[in-house]
Amino acid sequence: MCFSVQIDKDIKRLSQRFNAHPAVGEFHALKALQEYEAQLTPQELKSSLGLKRVPKGAVFKTPESDGIVYPNYFAPVMVFENGKRVIRPMRYRVRPANSVEEIPAKYNVFNARIDALEKRQTWRDIFLRNHGLFPFKSFYEWVQDDAGKKRLINFAPNNAETMWAPCIFDQWRSKDGKIQFYSFALITDDPPQEIEDKGHDRCPIFLKQDLIDQWLQPQRSDKGDIYQILKQKETTYFESSFPDT
Repeated sequence: MCFSVQIDKDIKRLSQRFNAHPAVGEFHALKALQEYEAQLTPQELKSSLGLKRVPKGAVFKTPESDGIVYPNYFAPVMVFENGKRVIRPMRYRVRPANSVEEIPAKYNVFNARIDALEKRQTWRDIFLRNHGLFPFKSFYEWVQDDAGKKRLINFAPNNAETMWAPCIFDQWRSKDGKIQFYSFALITDDPPQEIEDKGHDRCPIFLKQDLIDQWLQPQRSDKGDIYQILKQKETTYFESSFPDT
C-alpha cells in the first residue's frame, strides 16, 4: 500500500502544469469545514460524521509545509467537468456516499488494487463512474531492511518533478447536510523491479500523460479500454531513499 505521499501545495503551479482550473469555491468550502469543526464539541463531531469514537485531533486536515499527505488528509485532485480539467480538494481515504458510519481505520480504503476494482463494493460503486487524477512528487512505504527492521522509504521518479496517479472518488454528505466532502483512493498495481527489490509489492500507477483526459472521462470508453489505459504507464525509474538517515 502507499502509506503517504508528498504533494506540491501550490495550486496555481499545479493548474498551470496540468492546464486545469482550480475549484476556488470548493477550497473555500474546505476552509469553512475546518472553521465549522472548531465550533463543534468532539461528541457532536463524532455524531455528525458517524465515527466509532470521539476524534483525538482535527478531522479536516491538510498537509503542513512539508507537503506530506497521510490517509484522511485533504489534497488537490484533478477531475474533468463541463469540458475542462478542474482541481478540487479531496480526502485521501474514501468515504462512500450514503455511508452511515466511517469505515474503521483497520480497513485500507485509500489504496485500490487494480485487480480489485470490480470485486470490492467500495470500488465497484465508483469505478467507471468517478475518475480523478492525483498529482504528487513522491510516495512513502514501510519496508523491512536487511536487519529485519521496519523503515520508511521514499520513492520518487528520476525523470519528473511530479508524477500523477489515477484515482477513484466518492462524495459524502452528513444527514443534516452541514458536512460534505469528496474523498479518493489511489489505484495501485504490481511494482516495477526497483521497488520490488526494496521489499514492497505495490506501486501507484504513473499514468501516461496523453491518456489523462481519456481516463478522466470513463463514460466515453468501454471497460476494456479503461483497463488498457491503466496498464499504460510513463517510463521512469523510481529512486529510493530513507528519510530517517
